[in-house]
Amino acid sequence: MAAIVSTKIINILASNSAVGSSLIGIIDFVQFANTFWQYMHPNCDETLLAYRVYANEGDQITLSNGLTIPAKPLSDYEDADAVFLVSSFVYDKAAMDTFLKACQAFKPILQRACDANRILVSYCTGTFGLASCGVLENKRATTVWWMSNLFVQQFPNTTLTLDELVIVDGNVITGGATTSYFNVCLRLLEMLSNEVFAIRLSKLLLMDRHRLSQQAFIESGFIINKHDELVEEVQNWMMNNFASPISLDVLCDQFAVTKRTLIRRFKASCNETPLNYLQKIRVEKAKHYLETTNLPVERIVERVGYEDAGSFRKLFTGHTQLTPKAYRERFTYMNRDEVACCD
Repeated sequence: MAAIVSTKIINILASNSAVGSSLIGIIDFVQFANTFWQYMHPNCDETLLAYRVYANEGDQITLSNGLTIPAKPLSDYEDADAVFLVSSFVYDKAAMDTFLKACQAFKPILQRACDANRILVSYCTGTFGLASCGVLENKRATTVWWMSNLFVQQFPNTTLTLDELVIVDGNVITGGATTSYFNVCLRLLEMLSNEVFAIRLSKLLLMDRHRLSQQAFIESGFIINKHDELVEEVQNWMMNNFASPISLDVLCDQFAVTKRTLIRRFKASCNETPLNYLQKIRVEKAKHYLETTNLPVERIVERVGYEDAGSFRKLFTGHTQLTPKAYRERFTYMNRDEVACCD
């Protein structure tokens, strides 16, 4: 008996500087899914998925890698089952502002799709685009980790979390940094077809459905924060003294500032307290030792300013979603020091 299927339409929205590998990868994923569907249902006349690509202006898109692909103009827009906003190649706040300005052409489409309870999808910098168009109000979402503080500052009515690689809140799917689009595509496929089919396709494509968090990949030094000279001075001082006992009183004495002022300035700049930032520095240093040396965890704990190895393990796991041992196994350098006598 032939399978009965109604082809699901995915509208892909993209602007100039859209990440080329992602946009092409999304199209490839649709074709992979259709090919596997036809293999599983040889008597079915309908394809599982279809897609259309729309440009924010004109009828073509120049991708981040310089390639140009044809696209439909927004004047020809037709509704679909899902709307997928492609991320843009963004490397600083100015590039983000350019991307968000381009996204405003998609705002009526995204809002109409949201009101009709269509599936909205994005990832990485594209989550900023969804938020700028007003479709993430009072929703949970995730985005590229190194721009997370900028997201919180710009879109306070969206609950941002980096603990999950893909978040589904109602009809909205969002993903983390660049390659999360693989997992986002899988979740979209689950919603448009079924979980069993998505799982089987993921096996064929060697896609890890259990890549659940981007926390382990975060390096705090790359996170873009709001410029504040005092905060940057304190951060630099903590970077140079992280192994020493540091309290809020010590910081306030060192920089002749009140606790209230220091906490307020830190939260405004990087969305956290000074001592939370210190914890991140120590975790980053521990990650470096785990990646590059054979030092026992107990020695690493001492080096980064802690005495209780058990407490630090809990702290480390909370920040990375991995135990120190698991982190070392996953991220160790192949040419790391072979002896622990580098102390």
